[in-house]
Amino acid sequence: MMSRLTGAASTSRLDRPMPITWFAVAGAFLFASFIKGTTGMGFPLIATPTLALLLDIRTTYALLLLPNILMDLWQVGRGALPWHLWRQIFPLLLATAIGVVVGTRIMIAVPVAVIYLTLAGAILLFLGASRFRLAGDIPDRWDIPLASLAGFSGGVLTGMTNIVGPIGPMYLLARRYGKRDFVKGVASMFLTAKLSQLAALSGWGLYPLRLLPWSAALSLIALGAFRVGLKAQDRVNQEGFSRILRVVLAVMAVFFVYRALRAGG
Repeated sequence: MMSRLTGAASTSRLDRPMPITWFAVAGAFLFASFIKGTTGMGFPLIATPTLALLLDIRTTYALLLLPNILMDLWQVGRGALPWHLWRQIFPLLLATAIGVVVGTRIMIAVPVAVIYLTLAGAILLFLGASRFRLAGDIPDRWDIPLASLAGFSGGVLTGMTNIVGPIGPMYLLARRYGKRDFVKGVASMFLTAKLSQLAALSGWGLYPLRLLPWSAALSLIALGAFRVGLKAQDRVNQEGFSRILRVVLAVMAVFFVYRALRAGG
């Protein structure tokens, strides 16, 4: 994957945009942004593979960073800033930032198919544990080590695949946070990951600034759909919210298996 990012980039299809390409890109942004507004996650998961079918990988990464950062800022800033939550999950956020830089650096050395299958297996194990009520509370003495492990591993996967994996959200679910704190926690983790990814890609000359105007224009579309998703989120109760999250995680598992089969084929 790194070779596709660092090699001689082909001319982006956005340089000579076709109407059907624009409609497809805008549709992907609308749908992925609405899902993110409703559940707090899912934008890179849906938008990355969709845009990658229409554009080259380098263009896809560049277009998605700005709207993702803006939506996470919006989500974190809704209401009062969660200072108490940030103090609790600081090890998770710090480890995420470190993991993203490491993952971006080594993405070419790790078999992508193995990563996707590992992600799918972790999701299915979590869903099975939740279904049979095997996922108990995390003891306080294990909080910092597990938070650091979840943040670092999730960050590495983000750097490698451009998709913020489910490991961090699964950790927050295991900590039994309420809906509002969970959403702010996930948004804080995603924001940390994407800012770190932007810094890493820019530092290694992998962020094409010529695409920034396109990304800004598509961000307006994304923010509109995101706002609608936020209103839907406010109307969902705790039980319904947890059910939606598990459906999103299940979709993630299927998607990662599919990507693993394609990567290994």
